[in-house]
Amino acid sequence: MLLWPVLLLQVPRPPVVTVMGHVDHGKTSLLDFIRKAKVAAGEAGGITQAIGAYNVEVSIDGGERTICFLDTPGHEAFSAMRARGARVTDIAIIIVAADDGVQPQTREAVSHAQVRLGCGMCG
Repeated sequence: MLLWPVLLLQVPRPPVVTVMGHVDHGKTSLLDFIRKAKVAAGEAGGITQAIGAYNVEVSIDGGERTICFLDTPGHEAFSAMRARGARVTDIAIIIVAADDGVQPQTREAVSHAQVRLGCGMCG
């Protein structure tokens, strides 16, 4: 039997930044500002109901780079989606609305990020 050598090409992927937090704290609005879009305006009831992935081009040291942003739903019914978003993240941004404070989904998002990022000093 002939075994052909396999050439594995390592293609660098952009960093993945996951935005998480409680429902209606402004996660999608923040991402709309970053990506110069109006996704939040078209969401049913103004609530994100699925994970959204968006590539944004940024200038770094005179060159163009891509950052992948994940928008996760904040409603309590979407816990599994937040966990999936956290599993693939390199950087987690936890959004807390100043007028509402830390809520149950905020705590859950922090917990998901700690597990993924191996943060032994957090919490």
